[in-house]
Amino acid sequence: WRVWDVSSRRQVAVGRLPVGAMAEAVAPDGRTLVLRTAAGVGLWDMAAGRWTGGKAPLPLTAQVSFGGDGHTYLVQDGDQVELRAVADGKVLARNRASGVTRPAASADNRLVARCLDRGGPQVWDTGTGRTVPGPWERSDGFCDGDDSQQLLFGAGDRLAAITGAGVTVWDVRAGRELAVLDDPGITYAEFSGDGTFLATADSAEIRVWRLTKPDAPVFRHALDSQHVYDGPAWDDGGRVLRYLEGGTVHTVDLGPAVTPAWRGTRPAGVTYSPDGRLYATAERSGGRYVFEVRATADDRPLSSLPPVDVPVAQAPATSAGPLSPFPLMAFSPDGSALAYGVSASGPQGIEQRFTVWDTARRRTRTTLDLTGDPVVNIALGRDGRALYTARSGVRDVYDEVWATRSRRRTAVLPGLAGGLLTVRPDDGLLVGDGRLASLPSGRAADRDLAQGARVGAAAFSADGSLLAVGDDSGRVTLWDAAVSRSAGVLGNLFPAPIGNVAEAVTAVAVSPDGGMLAVGGDAGSIQLWDVATRRPLGAPLTTPGDGIESLAFSPDGRTLYSGSPYVPLQRYVVDPGRAVERICARAGTGLTPGEWRTYVPSAPFQQVCRSNRVSRRDGE
Repeated sequence: WRVWDVSSRRQVAVGRLPVGAMAEAVAPDGRTLVLRTAAGVGLWDMAAGRWTGGKAPLPLTAQVSFGGDGHTYLVQDGDQVELRAVADGKVLARNRASGVTRPAASADNRLVARCLDRGGPQVWDTGTGRTVPGPWERSDGFCDGDDSQQLLFGAGDRLAAITGAGVTVWDVRAGRELAVLDDPGITYAEFSGDGTFLATADSAEIRVWRLTKPDAPVFRHALDSQHVYDGPAWDDGGRVLRYLEGGTVHTVDLGPAVTPAWRGTRPAGVTYSPDGRLYATAERSGGRYVFEVRATADDRPLSSLPPVDVPVAQAPATSAGPLSPFPLMAFSPDGSALAYGVSASGPQGIEQRFTVWDTARRRTRTTLDLTGDPVVNIALGRDGRALYTARSGVRDVYDEVWATRSRRRTAVLPGLAGGLLTVRPDDGLLVGDGRLASLPSGRAADRDLAQGARVGAAAFSADGSLLAVGDDSGRVTLWDAAVSRSAGVLGNLFPAPIGNVAEAVTAVAVSPDGGMLAVGGDAGSIQLWDVATRRPLGAPLTTPGDGIESLAFSPDGRTLYSGSPYVPLQRYVVDPGRAVERICARAGTGLTPGEWRTYVPSAPFQQVCRSNRVSRRDGE
């Protein structure tokens, strides 16, 4: 046997095993092995080079696994399960079990989960000898299955039951179900140190699930035909995962997927200014919504805006149902103004007040009373002089133009299908879901913006020469300034969906120079594209796994900002020079000439990193 320090890549210990022994498991502390020999099953002290855990070997029929701390082990033989001490094999607790599913012990050895004859797993308190009741007992069929099923404990008395169909996680201490993961075919699983995440592996991917939001994984890593021998295991304070494939340990940086910036309470919305300097959030507090403007560069709060009360109907609620309030926010193209308010779906005739806020002077410019049909979307024109609204009428959606200074409605634009509203930076064109309106004339024209798919997001470049339209199939269609000619279609490069529904585009942004496009989806994916070549820039970025609501580039184009309900501000370095510096700092050196010939044979050698060292073996 050999022990390696993975961080330093050094072998730190080596020793021999008894002749004919086969290793089946290693203790969590890396000091003891479970060995199977012709004489039976036993524990091997690696440092001392001798048997431990009791004098006599266990029968070959025994199933042996370690407890959570490495100082205990579980033995199941027939209908008996025992918790024993590694040091001397002393039996610490004994109870019944059955089936092929191995029992599992919590880290403090206070709890053991095991299967009885049928039904769900049972949790046994080793101190009192009593069964701990809970909803896990009612997971019918778990204990009737095969050896693909697993029981696993995590921090805070969290218990996971893994089957071929997915995972169910309970909080044993609270006696309630925490999460159900749609993750079939799992071969390995492991809780993070604090029990917040669960990492799983199957034949195709490693996935990380946030247990407070288990509808989709927050991180996915394709194995590309690799076979995971062991892992994934958490390391470096929960920031990386390691797994063993063949004789190689692979380390995966989880980055933003496990960001500590995740908010326990869900903000109602987030939006960025097109120039990337500011972002605004909206969050409900009792009977009102609280709005705030912050700086993207340092997340410094700049303005707490006058709050807005939840809308009320002018008449008692009808058969259409109760009001469902939601905030609406829109920056002007230059970021000098922000329009915000609260609308509601439900009966017509509701009170809706929208405010235009001066972001530079940090004061209210004007307030518009838009009582009537519910406003479903807004856009703010250049310098904040015009507010564009989409309203849900009795029969269809229609659009309006409001002069913010005079507080007067200047135009009604029927048939724009304006559930989505995007205004060109020069205020010359208003884009809806399937129609365009020239401004100020209001002359409309039909346009299929997304090849028949439903439009989810749209954004103009800073000079208005390019329009990017994302749809619910995950594609993006590019258009010229007049939106009269398509400039290309970018395919869906988001990871394959866990279910049967493709990830829909919910946010797009064009870099200040018009050369780069960022595309965000409702499952939390972000893909970068090169506009000139219509080619993707790398794989999707790692995100916290929450649906992307807004994207923006910094004024210099070197940073991408991403906003989602649980993480309103996330930064990504998209400048190639800064990315190279980070990679070189992590690697310590660039490729040698010999390595360059192996991995980049079609290009001449370059010193990518300043500290690039040439190996003597290369002779160059």
